[in-house]
Amino acid sequence: MTRVSPLSRDELKRRRQSLRRRRRISISQALWRFWALSGLTAAIFWGATRPVWLIHNPAQINVSGNHLLSDEAVQNLVPLQYPQALMKVEPELLARQLRDRGPIVAAEVTRQLLPPRLNVRVEERVPVAVVLPVGKSDRTADNQYLQAGFLDAHGAWMPLSSFGIGSASPQLPTLQLRGIQPQYQRYWPQIYETIVNSPVAITEIDWHDPNNLVLETALGTVYLGPYSPELEQQLATLDRMRNLPNQLTDTEVARIDLSNPEAPSIAVVDTDAPSAAPTPRP
Repeated sequence: MTRVSPLSRDELKRRRQSLRRRRRISISQALWRFWALSGLTAAIFWGATRPVWLIHNPAQINVSGNHLLSDEAVQNLVPLQYPQALMKVEPELLARQLRDRGPIVAAEVTRQLLPPRLNVRVEERVPVAVVLPVGKSDRTADNQYLQAGFLDAHGAWMPLSSFGIGSASPQLPTLQLRGIQPQYQRYWPQIYETIVNSPVAITEIDWHDPNNLVLETALGTVYLGPYSPELEQQLATLDRMRNLPNQLTDTEVARIDLSNPEAPSIAVVDTDAPSAAPTPRP
């Protein structure tokens, strides 16, 4: 059996002194690190609030991700009072305000110290249809229509001023929409998806009368009746009528009625008798 010899009193005293010394060194190091980090943080904050770390004008806002909006248009949407201290800018608040103020789906704002500037990355709303104003003769007191502007594929409305007008304007959609009421915007995603996939070219949609959705197509004016999930079937029927112009000799198609896609009807105008009224043809 091994016997452990007891430590002398002097040895125990030396060990206690060594432990206290190490403890004091550890505390000193922790305090030094704390004060050094605090000083560095204060120095960075002090330096960032100096005049050299100010956003003086929109040119110090770097914009990326934009294709339809110009850099200047996005910069002007950023609600800053110049000059603005860089460290006082709230990136998340600016990103939210950008989404609210312009045709922007998503925005990300970050600060950059060297050189001092803001980096703004955006994802734009893409207009797919031009909303045309409804004529006074087509308006009624009971119906309210969207103002002239644009719609994206999800039915979000944007004012005409969103993308600017002029020679520098981006390529805007050719599809025109006349007379859509706000309560029908929820149907637009399904309508647009069906329209854009139609084998027959469609250039204009007239919906000022909710009881009759009217299309301007490569085959002529098409009456669809009230919008319904049968729209895809109606356009498939229209596609099967591609040879219609070749079958109508000396006549012009006045309109095609597809309110019942299983029994379409055609109204024609006899070109030899311009004064004659359109004649329905089954």
